[in-house]
Amino acid sequence: MSKIRLHSVPAPADGRQAPLFALQCNYDYTAKYAHHARAVERAALSALFFADRIALLPRSRNGVRIAEALAPLLGLSPDPAAPGAFRLPLDPDAPLAERLQQLLDLPARFDADPRFGLYGFFCYELIHAKLGLGSGVLGVFHLPERLIVDGVAVDYLLDPADAGGEAWPLALGPLLNADDFAAGRGQPYPRMYDIASQRIADGALRSLNPSFAIQRPCSRDGYRIHRDLLQRNPAPYNLYFDGGDFQLAGSSPAMFLRLRDGRLNTSPICGTVARGRDAAEDRLQVEKLLASDKDRFELEECVRADILAKEASCEDIRVDVAREVERFANVFHTSASVSARLKPGKTLADGICDHLWPATVVGTPVDAATRLLAEHESRRWYAGAFGYLCANEAELGTVIRSALLAHGMATTRVGSTLSARSSPELERGELEAKASLILGVL
Repeated sequence: MSKIRLHSVPAPADGRQAPLFALQCNYDYTAKYAHHARAVERAALSALFFADRIALLPRSRNGVRIAEALAPLLGLSPDPAAPGAFRLPLDPDAPLAERLQQLLDLPARFDADPRFGLYGFFCYELIHAKLGLGSGVLGVFHLPERLIVDGVAVDYLLDPADAGGEAWPLALGPLLNADDFAAGRGQPYPRMYDIASQRIADGALRSLNPSFAIQRPCSRDGYRIHRDLLQRNPAPYNLYFDGGDFQLAGSSPAMFLRLRDGRLNTSPICGTVARGRDAAEDRLQVEKLLASDKDRFELEECVRADILAKEASCEDIRVDVAREVERFANVFHTSASVSARLKPGKTLADGICDHLWPATVVGTPVDAATRLLAEHESRRWYAGAFGYLCANEAELGTVIRSALLAHGMATTRVGSTLSARSSPELERGELEAKASLILGVL
């Protein structure tokens, strides 16, 4: 396969501006995480992943040249839905893993620094495409022109003598049905609690994790919110994405999937209790969390679902940590760590598809819970996966404890796991504890 040469050119350290993408870990409370940061300051292309196509939108003169070089390799054509964009058709009836692989193959078309890749997020409805349900946009990504890794910036240029050339902003909202993408839809909490309780009593489900939207007027800049969250809440996935006419900012405690050194890692996180007012109250809250049969059941259920998800595409599956406490600014959680190795012939696309989505944000059994949730709510950005996908590594966090800002409104969503051990009072307290962080910065 012929590849397009992208030159890596050191970028100047001065004149930094707010990025289009940022992912920063400022959390090392457990051995799973270490401090690191990546940001896309300028994008060469933006890529929108749909069930039937990938739309590639040039973001600079350099990006136009890159897209034009890609066109004959991929058979790109003009996209009538987006002037100036290129379209890669996909077979909507093909298995999702095949279509997803075509997206993941985009960075592989380049002879470039291995950190060149896709930077952005998958939408929750990616699982709808897997199950044959209706879906809109499935993912939104930037391919970087200027990438900053742990403070060191590099430009990816088709022509090393051209320092990127002219760049321009681009509003992605019109391609996403922005209002629906921001707010989604859902049922009132009491209604979903009753539905879940009935399905669990009937034996159709063991658990369900519905979500609920909270909207507030908000004039704050999303990147400023991202910076505030970094100060307030050490977390493994402090995230920011600029879509032109919308911004996504959050501070997520939850890993979706990591591929590093040939191993695929996941970390089910389930079980929640609010932080105390001081160290003594914190200790009592941790004791309460560890003594909770409900929280232990929920985590064990999610670990079982995670192991089952790995069996299709992975081997050498290990539970590295069965249960540990994680500490954040507003809550304690319990989590586990599970790892495996992809089987020969299996790819990251297979691994992603097999793990859609963690039981912690859907319920169990996952397919049955997903189909029920699809009847009653749409999530779009919420509970998707945010991060980067490069040639030899991937780092994706689950999009929770986050808000999408558009048209002067901020929308956040929050969910909790309903099971036979649930009570309305416990669930309401958990929802309030989870929502407190992001509401505190809006």
